[in-house]
Amino acid sequence: MRTLTVCNFVTVDGRYEDDDHDIGSFFEHQHPDYAGADSFDHYTTGLLRESGTLVLSGRRSALGNLGYWTGVRADPAATAIRREFAELILGVEKLIVSDKITDDDVAAYENVRIVRIADARAEVAALKAGDGRGILILLGRVLWNDLMRAGLVDELHLVTFPLVAGSGVPLFDERPRAALKLLGTHAWEESGNVLVRWRVDPVGADA
Repeated sequence: MRTLTVCNFVTVDGRYEDDDHDIGSFFEHQHPDYAGADSFDHYTTGLLRESGTLVLSGRRSALGNLGYWTGVRADPAATAIRREFAELILGVEKLIVSDKITDDDVAAYENVRIVRIADARAEVAALKAGDGRGILILLGRVLWNDLMRAGLVDELHLVTFPLVAGSGVPLFDERPRAALKLLGTHAWEESGNVLVRWRVDPVGADA
């Protein structure tokens, strides 16, 4: 049995992205003491090292991430940890949940399998039932909210950045049928980021 872990950045006021579906505006008021801190890069890279499958979702998000990290891999100015993350994300087995992505869209990338939205729960359940290293979801709020409702998420790792959005897209779209049990916390003084890890126990999850 494989564990499904969700890891997400979130603002102090619980926002996932701004009204334009970006996060750049959140950093306009970042404290200058935290400029250049890369705690989140190190944490997500560690999670990806331990994962056998990465689940991405949505045409814009999935293709945007793959294209972005392809650029990082070729960028000599990129930090060592970001180059490592780029190698990992481009090399790992990837399940992309989307009704709009085609095989041609991902032909340039390795180890990609496309799954339609209606089949996502069944495909993720089948992955979890198999053997191997963990399954990881980074971003993909709509998808993992649905997987939480289905009782398929095992751990939720939320990294709160010291940023206040004021408006934007909330992390959760509704209250999930899940009870959260604290697994651990960690604070990075150099970035002001605070990690909270929760075990997700289904409570009357959807069929």
